[in-house]
Amino acid sequence: MNCLKWIGLGIVILFAVLMLIFLFRKNDSFFNIRQTIKEHLCLFKNCKIQYIIFYIFPLFFAVGLSLIYQASQSLYSGVSVILGIILSMLLGILSILAGQDFASVQDENQKQRAKMVVKETINSIVFNSMLCILLLLYSLIMTEVVSQEINFILNCVLSSIFYYIFIVILFTLFLIVKHMSRLIEFNLKVKKHKDNQ
Repeated sequence: MNCLKWIGLGIVILFAVLMLIFLFRKNDSFFNIRQTIKEHLCLFKNCKIQYIIFYIFPLFFAVGLSLIYQASQSLYSGVSVILGIILSMLLGILSILAGQDFASVQDENQKQRAKMVVKETINSIVFNSMLCILLLLYSLIMTEVVSQEINFILNCVLSSIFYYIFIVILFTLFLIVKHMSRLIEFNLKVKKHKDNQ
């Protein structure tokens, strides 16, 4: 790598460190990433095994996959397109959730449960959107890094990070779809109950 690329890489690393410091501040009212992550992880508080399924198993899979296949420029580019589609889908789901109204629900317990599912889904969408943006930035950097000659171990580590975040995005997407299906079922039951009256 020539001198300008090393300077550019240094600036990118400095940017990443400064962003992490400012984004993870405790009482940030604008970008409260710490609170978003905390609320997302609270989804699994009643079932601790889900932490292993959602965050530990993907790590093993990512490391194993990186030993088999190191991510290339074409993979980073292709996944960037997929991430753009996932991000637009998440924002579409978010707009659907913004229109949810449970005023017609008679049972207060059902209403509170439905509101809780909407809140959990919104938290998962925000968390997944953050991961998508993080992985998009990572892909931009890695597209240039993998074009250089780097050793096998470093390439495996960088590929593992990429695979891990992507797998967590997919698992969280599955969680969001599951929550949406619960909301759709609930809305159908409410509509059927209203029609029967």
